[in-house]
Amino acid sequence: MTIARMAAGTAIGLALLGGAVQAEQYNANHFFAERHSMVRGPYVDFAKRVAEATGGEVEFRVFSGGSLLPPASSLQGLRDGVAQVSYHAGTYTPSELPVANLVGNMAFYNTDPMVMAFASTEFGLTNEAALAEWDENGIVFGGGYSTSEYVMMCNQPVETLEDVAGKRLRMAGGAWSRFAEHVGAIPVSIPSSEMYTGLDTGSLDCAVAAADALDSFSLKDVVTDLNTLAIGNYYAGFGWGYNEAFWTGLSPENRRVLFDEMAYDLARHRVEFDADVDVAVEAARAAGMTIHEPDQALRDALAEFVVADEAVLIENATERGVENPEQILADYKRIVDRWAEMLEGVDRTDVDALAALAKSEIYDPLDAETYGLD
Repeated sequence: MTIARMAAGTAIGLALLGGAVQAEQYNANHFFAERHSMVRGPYVDFAKRVAEATGGEVEFRVFSGGSLLPPASSLQGLRDGVAQVSYHAGTYTPSELPVANLVGNMAFYNTDPMVMAFASTEFGLTNEAALAEWDENGIVFGGGYSTSEYVMMCNQPVETLEDVAGKRLRMAGGAWSRFAEHVGAIPVSIPSSEMYTGLDTGSLDCAVAAADALDSFSLKDVVTDLNTLAIGNYYAGFGWGYNEAFWTGLSPENRRVLFDEMAYDLARHRVEFDADVDVAVEAARAAGMTIHEPDQALRDALAEFVVADEAVLIENATERGVENPEQILADYKRIVDRWAEMLEGVDRTDVDALAALAKSEIYDPLDAETYGLD
């Protein structure tokens, strides 16, 4: 048991000795804007439903747009109790989360966002190496997520492998940056909040991100061309991570409420994210943006990279102290393949059906009495 858990138990015990525990409001942190699909459902609406389902015992105050914690500090802030639940983009903390980054950089193995959202959640909740890593960081993993597929949104035509060479591409770091180098481009690792300025000032030629950014980050104003090459999708870190002391202080009944609500928003977020992408792309196209299909040479270069980069992932993980990275990747691929099969033929717009699947296959098997407390 960690010091944080012991402290939480002591605080609860003292409160009980002094009388009834008073309900309090807890902090929920995200660095995307409130209108983004990763915030408005999984955080804003989630907080409302949790408060109602727990009878006001668990009330989250949602801080969005980095107003509580900046992106690079969300893991530390969660661990230190600045927030009780937070989103965290794992590539900001490769040293603290080497296992999460190992699997997060497998973004090219399967680029189906629905599969990756469900698979990353199951992996984070069940894999022994992942669970040990969360615990070492003083957090409890609640659930994963996945963006829609990353594409190139540019301020000039970029269609072929030859076009990409020498271009400055905003990348999410890790495997994305290595892919840029593989095709002769220049990777630029900046937060998504800086993509607009980079494209507008010319310090970037393309932003590689999910295409909802055309609207959510107003890139439609500075993007003239979009290349549909699927450059992975982002799911590194966690969609919901909980402060360890906070989680310990919850009743099993309230932990089960959180499990159920995360199952719902895991599904709803994926449906709404893809819908936002479709709306944003169509609006930008109507306003004059040109959409390009990648040429075969660019497709081939991506396929070559996917095969070659796995060895790099294993080497990097080993250097960061991860034991048996090959075994971890094998377990991860097993889970990804399992979800690819389970989701085959499922209506990707039916939130209730998808949520029921997440609940029955991922969250219901968890023991609310013990999960996160071992």
